Order: sequence, then C-alpha cells, then structure tokens
Amino acid sequence: MNIWALDKDIRIKHVLLLLAERFGSDSYVIDATPQLVPAAVRLCKPDEPAMSVYLYAYGQRNDRYGVHLEFPAHPETPLRDTVEIKEDLDFEQLVEVLQVHFDVVLA
Repeated sequence: MNIWALDKDIRIKHVLLLLAERFGSDSYVIDATPQLVPAAVRLCKPDEPAMSVYLYAYGQRNDRYGVHLEFPAHPETPLRDTVEIKEDLDFEQLVEVLQVHFDVVLA
C-alpha cells in the first residue's frame, strides 16, 4: 500500500513509513477502511484481523503516539478486557508494543 496516498495526517504517514522500515511489509496490514480521524490508523495482524492496533497521534505530544491494543473477542472475556490503552509512547516504545502485540521477531 502506498502510504503517501492515504488520506492521513503527516504524523501518521511518517510513523507508518518508520514502522514499514522496521517491521517489513508482512508483519501487519494497514486497514484501508476509511476512518473519520485523519490522525489515526488501524493496523491488523495479517492472519488474525481481530488482533489489531488503533494507532493515533491526536492528543499526544510531538513524536508521541497512543494505541488501543485490540484483542479478538472471546465468549468468556468481558468486552472491557478486549482493549488495552497505552499513551505517550515514543517510537521505540511503540515498536516494542507492536512487536509483542503482533508477535513479531525483528531481525
């Protein structure tokens, strides 16, 4: 996917380019569904789309990001336990969170 063609805030495009460089193209999928918020994007695990991350820059300081880590629903799991929120992450912290969430081994 051409990141520059996305109708997103420059901060999101920038972090997507950095993530693509760090993770490669097959570690996650950018959800291309139009979203109302230009300063946010959803990334999904390729083989399990319900395992996703809502990544946003709005309400964060410069070069900081927030994420909603989204987990697949399970009949025994209350809805409130399907999302974990982390904010004020710098890029390296964001990489660590995504690496664990998507179970990616970096070279």
